[in-house]
Amino acid sequence: MNKQISLALIGAGNRGQGIFGQYALDMPHRAKFTAVVEPDQAKRELFSANHKIPQKRVFADYESFFKADIRDIDGVVIATLEDQRITPVLKSMEKGYHILVEKPLCSNVAELIRLYDAAKDYPGILIVCHQMRLTPRYRLIKNLVDSGRYGEIVCIQHSENLSYSHMAHSFVRGFFNSSKLTPMLLAKSCHDMDMLSYIVGKKAKKIASFGSLKYFRKENCPAGAPKFCLEGCRHYHACPYHVLKLYFEPDTDPAYLRQMGVIKDKDQLRELLMKNRFGRCVFQTDNDVVDNQTVQIEFENDIHVSFTMCGHNGLERRMTKISMTNGEIDYDGISGLIKAYSFEPLLEETLKVNAGGTHGGGDRAIMDNFTEAIETGDKSILYTPIKDSLDGHLMVFAAEESRKTGTVVDMRKYETAVRATIDLAIANS
Repeated sequence: MNKQISLALIGAGNRGQGIFGQYALDMPHRAKFTAVVEPDQAKRELFSANHKIPQKRVFADYESFFKADIRDIDGVVIATLEDQRITPVLKSMEKGYHILVEKPLCSNVAELIRLYDAAKDYPGILIVCHQMRLTPRYRLIKNLVDSGRYGEIVCIQHSENLSYSHMAHSFVRGFFNSSKLTPMLLAKSCHDMDMLSYIVGKKAKKIASFGSLKYFRKENCPAGAPKFCLEGCRHYHACPYHVLKLYFEPDTDPAYLRQMGVIKDKDQLRELLMKNRFGRCVFQTDNDVVDNQTVQIEFENDIHVSFTMCGHNGLERRMTKISMTNGEIDYDGISGLIKAYSFEPLLEETLKVNAGGTHGGGDRAIMDNFTEAIETGDKSILYTPIKDSLDGHLMVFAAEESRKTGTVVDMRKYETAVRATIDLAIANS
């Protein structure tokens, strides 16, 4: 690449600051953020200082940014909270900007279809941050599947195993603990639905799901536990979720702290945890998202897929096993090894992909893909255009429908019904 791409960031929180912003700092020959939108003053000032953005291009809200009508940027990266993405995306389309939007695209199925229909004929780049498609490991798995050497897919077993600390931080205490706003599959596993759809390469036909909030409930709270850990919980030694064990260790995930704001030192962190949402007892929050869920999917061509999400694991990793008519592909997220077996000829091969960086190298890869497509104007190189994201998102919403109603959901009937509801609402407006 010879051209430095000029970008605006909408949402300088955990992902915006720590992933997309860091990419520009690490790869200044590829990208530079020249404008930022962020309502939190401390985050806004930190980002603008790190990227040397002039004050006239620093905004507290996206209305002011779009009103400023900045024309010398090549694209926007949208990393707001889930329920605050559709409007910036639509306004960015009106301006003709190239767009990278965080996953999930939106927080409900009506918004998804509205956005998809609006973007179908968009001449610019509009990609979704489904970086699993771009991780070296899953790109290799996709290549193995498509090689023809192992025959056709019969079934897939895939699991996403959240660590107990990630579950507690993001989905019990954190911003993704409301099933009304972001069901677990939407907030955490729409990556997996998208990746499974990508690997299979067929349309999903039917979907069924079961799940529950089994453990993080008030009835499981130890006797006498205070509402906040730092109020002096006598169960400290027996509780793995105490904030002193999650947020004050040398290997504490920096993403956990970025979600709390700009943290200057441990004293400030302690003060915050005395009163913020991340300091609460995990059994006394307002959470209602599931901590375990299974999804069964029937794809075209009689391909059957099972997916399990569980938030009670010591090590965070994904595991994937693909059974095929002439072989098997097995990915172990602990060792990072991919084992490929063919039946005829009878061969076994072990492959190890060296992949560094966040999300297995996917975060850098998707920014590389976005900036390269902007520079070259070649949209054919894109791995995650919005047209490819509809099925993965629809599978999430259909799975939630199944979980809530106890029914098997026909994917095409479900999509048709949602579209009819949207059309009726438009007609009556």
